[in-house]
Amino acid sequence: MELEYQNYVMEVVLFELKEGIDKHRFCQAAAALTDLLKDEISGFEGRTLLHTFDESQWTDIIYWYDKDSALGAMEKLKSKSEFQIFVTMIDSRAITQRYLIPTNLNL
Repeated sequence: MELEYQNYVMEVVLFELKEGIDKHRFCQAAAALTDLLKDEISGFEGRTLLHTFDESQWTDIIYWYDKDSALGAMEKLKSKSEFQIFVTMIDSRAITQRYLIPTNLNL
């Protein structure tokens, strides 16, 4: 993914699924949300969903064009069924979210 270091924002969300959630169903919901992000949310650049070997902990990395896109996306997503389905599968007690920007190591 080639994004200019000074422009893009990486949203990193660490979480666990609710007890009893089917992993395959969750991945289908994540894919539907990715399609929505691509089609309807401006500033979305890409996404990677990862999990630990035992699938107990998950990390969602979303790349945004800039800070405004990253911070403004949530308002747009709240009313979308794809987002609502996705978040209902996540244990809200186990969420850590960060917005990160890259550091220029070529100083």
